Amino acid sequence: MRRNEIPESLSDPAMWPGVDPSALDAERRATYQLRENAVHAYLRGTPLAQIERDFGVNRGTLQRLIERCLTPHADGRIQGLRALIPHTRAKSYRRIVPALRRAEPGGLTGAMGQLFDRLPQLVRIVEREINSDVLGLSQNGRLFGLRNLQFKLLAACREAGLTARDYPLNQDEMGYRSLAVWMRKRLEMRLPIRPTTPTDEAWNASSRPFSVVELDGHKLDVRVRVRYTDASGVSIDMESERLFVITLIDVCTRVVIGWHLVPAPQYDHHDVLAALQDALTPRHKRQEFLIPGMRYLPGAGFVADVLPELAYACWDVLKLDNAASHLTEDAFEPICRFVGCRVKAGPVGEPTGRPYIERFFGTLTDRMSRRVRGTTGRNPKDPVAEKGRSVAVPLLITLAELEELLDVSIANYHASTHDGLNGHSPLETLQLAVQQQRRPVRTLAKHLRSRLHQLQSVHLSTVRGNVARGVAPYISLYGARYSNEVLQRTQGLVGRKIRVYIHPGDMRDAWAYLSNGADLGRLAVLEGWRYSRHTLRLRKYILRERRVGKLKFAGEQDPVQLLAQAQRRGSRRGLKQGTVALQLGQVEALVSAPEQLGAQRSSQAPPSKMNITPVDLGDLKMQNH
Repeated sequence: MRRNEIPESLSDPAMWPGVDPSALDAERRATYQLRENAVHAYLRGTPLAQIERDFGVNRGTLQRLIERCLTPHADGRIQGLRALIPHTRAKSYRRIVPALRRAEPGGLTGAMGQLFDRLPQLVRIVEREINSDVLGLSQNGRLFGLRNLQFKLLAACREAGLTARDYPLNQDEMGYRSLAVWMRKRLEMRLPIRPTTPTDEAWNASSRPFSVVELDGHKLDVRVRVRYTDASGVSIDMESERLFVITLIDVCTRVVIGWHLVPAPQYDHHDVLAALQDALTPRHKRQEFLIPGMRYLPGAGFVADVLPELAYACWDVLKLDNAASHLTEDAFEPICRFVGCRVKAGPVGEPTGRPYIERFFGTLTDRMSRRVRGTTGRNPKDPVAEKGRSVAVPLLITLAELEELLDVSIANYHASTHDGLNGHSPLETLQLAVQQQRRPVRTLAKHLRSRLHQLQSVHLSTVRGNVARGVAPYISLYGARYSNEVLQRTQGLVGRKIRVYIHPGDMRDAWAYLSNGADLGRLAVLEGWRYSRHTLRLRKYILRERRVGKLKFAGEQDPVQLLAQAQRRGSRRGLKQGTVALQLGQVEALVSAPEQLGAQRSSQAPPSKMNITPVDLGDLKMQNH
């Protein structure tokens, strides 16, 4: 491994797990000392030729040792200097030979682990059973729920195509004992060796900025108003359901680095990813306000306002709870790979595991939610809540005003003194920490900043089309067709799968890549979906309304406008209808008819004149017109 390939957070061997050389015999201790000195010299930038002369470790062996040191260990850390101990294994045993049926006992070491590596869906079944508390260890150390788990795993094996010749179906007990051993080790790994106290967490997390960030969602204690015009042209005010805000906070400095306001009573993993994407994007103070008299306090602002060099700053550890919207596998695999971090999940309903984000939510409630007209208070018996429930709907805050108020409240929080920061404000603490740190804060590579859409979950979509019928290639995604000029002219992709990333905030566009990673460009939605800007949540609602027969559309009809018309004709005025109207209020209608769309496009540059990035399509056939 070359020096420039070593992550910056792992470039200091003093932070690696260490070794006690006195525990080794003289011969092994001498070998270890030579290896350790060679690794330290290599990380200091000493030439390889000099390292070979001084320590007798050739460059091939040295690079292999560096790779061993950086490999993960079973305890959750890297191997570190432990990998330099002679005659030690840096990785666990992995079986390669297929597990065949044997007449004599034995010979199946690693067979169960090989099965789980071969079929990753089995691991998801195991984790689901553990999280559902139907599988685990009793107080006396006995496994429960194992037989039921075995039945589910065997059914999954048969669905995957395994036969009676394959392990575990070729065994008399179907691998029951091996599964018990594997499950006991898995459950023991989940148990903490020592309960972590808030003091330990604070000491570990306060080492440097952006080393640890906490993420969580908070339901705002605010009633929100939405106004729309009914079929007769009369403006009507409705109240929506309570909203969520998903927030990320830096543990070291208490700076809020990103948030996302969700116009729905619940949030999903797309909203979590939107909050993470917002945390990676620089944010600046507003220049104009909707609310009269709204202003920032002196010194208020965001990270990009006081330290522009920290734009696109990355974190090392992301702490969150085990909520279902957090722990979807598709949600955090791109984040860990893209940002270069690791996820640390804690139990649900225990705020002491994430004290800093929970304390910020308390501050946000006191300084913003409880002061807004129409607040719901901390609980139904709160005197403020009784007063807030009596406020008329036309006097409630709107979504646009709430977004503005949230922005100003967080900016002012950054300029307020904090008892946990020795009387300094979060922004002042961040500036002091950056000045005193020897290592700079890690930022996102420049070539990745234009590819933040890859934080979203990837969809493997099959390209459809028919040359004989004159149907150009396209893909289907969430009930709509997508395509672009490059895809339509590439008949060789029909029947193949491509990688697609959606934009949950504007489902009119998507990004497509070939299976080998080559860029296919941005895809545009076809037919009536392209007329109005809409979110993924709104599209799912529209599709659900069509399934139950409450909404009908086809071809060039705009589903968003049809839903808006149906809402105007409706007579129900409940909170759910208010939430739908609130989501429709976010929709930015481009045009109301196809001919208006054509008139608008005629004033712009034609598609053939636009800049199109060349794509290496290999041996795929192109259709020239």
